[in-house]
Amino acid sequence: MTITIDTECDHDPAWVRSSPLTFESITEGLPNRLQPAFESVGAVPTYLLTVEVMEDPASVGALRALQGSYEYGTHLHAAFIEPNKKYTDYAGVDSPDFQCSYPPDIEYAKLENLTRLFEHCFGYKPTSFRAGRYGANHHSINSLEKLGYLVDSSVTPFIRWEEPNGQVDFRKAPLQPYFPAPDNIAKPGPARALLQAPVTMKRRWFRMPRWFRPWMSSVEQMQAVAEWHLQTFSDQEVLHLNMMFHSMEVIPCATPYPQNEAEAQRFIDDMVKVLHWCREQGFEFVGLSELRELY
Repeated sequence: MTITIDTECDHDPAWVRSSPLTFESITEGLPNRLQPAFESVGAVPTYLLTVEVMEDPASVGALRALQGSYEYGTHLHAAFIEPNKKYTDYAGVDSPDFQCSYPPDIEYAKLENLTRLFEHCFGYKPTSFRAGRYGANHHSINSLEKLGYLVDSSVTPFIRWEEPNGQVDFRKAPLQPYFPAPDNIAKPGPARALLQAPVTMKRRWFRMPRWFRPWMSSVEQMQAVAEWHLQTFSDQEVLHLNMMFHSMEVIPCATPYPQNEAEAQRFIDDMVKVLHWCREQGFEFVGLSELRELY
C-alpha cells in the first residue's frame, strides 16, 4: 500500500492558492499532524512536492527536518515553471494547464527543471511523480523515464479530465499497476523502466467512481473499495492500494474540505482507522518508488 500526497502551498475553499501565499500545511501540517499519524500505524507516505513548495525556504527546511519514514517525489503544475512560465507570484491564482498539452519538448524541459529544483533542495534525484490535475499522457511518461523516474501515479481510472488547454482520458485504464504502452498512458505495454501506479478507484455506474481517499469517502466506503480490490485481483502476485489526497486537506479552510479543527481531526482519524485496518488485512506500507522493484 502507498499513500501519495500532492504536497502544495495552502489554498482556499475555492481551490485557489492562498493570498497572501502561506505554507502552514507544510511547516505545521506535515511535522505535527500528518507524519505522526503515519508513524502511529507504521505507514510510509510519499510526499509529491510542487514548485512553490521547493521555492519556499521555510518549507524546504521543514521537509529536510521531517522525522520518520517517508519518500519525497515531485508534482508539477506546469504554469509555475520555465519554459513558458505563466506566473512568478502564485498567490490567488489557479493552475489549470495540463502539462501534457504543451509540446513534448516544452513538457520535457519543464520536468527537467522541476527535477533539477528537487535535486538542488535535497541533494538527490526524485524517482516518483504525479502530474498536476492528473494531466499526463504517453509523452509525459517517456519524458519521466528519460529523467530517471521509476513510478508515475497520474492515472485515475474511470475518469476523463478536461481543462481549457486539453483533456486526458483514463476511463479504460487498468486499476492495478502496469507498464504503460509507448503511445498510450492508459494502456498496458511491455515491461519498461517506469511503472504506472493508478490512484485506487472502484467503478460506480453513471457516477464518479468511489475514491480510496479520506473525506471523499467514509471509513466504511474506503474499506469497501479495498475489499473489492482484494476480491477482484486475488489472483495477482502483487496487489496494490494507492490512497491519495493533498497536504492542505489537514488544515482548516485550506481546501474545500475540512473547514474547522474538528473536521481536520476527523479527516486524520478516518485516515488512521483505514490505514490500521489495512495493516490488519496484511498490507505492507511502501514508498511509491519501491513498487517498481515489486513489479
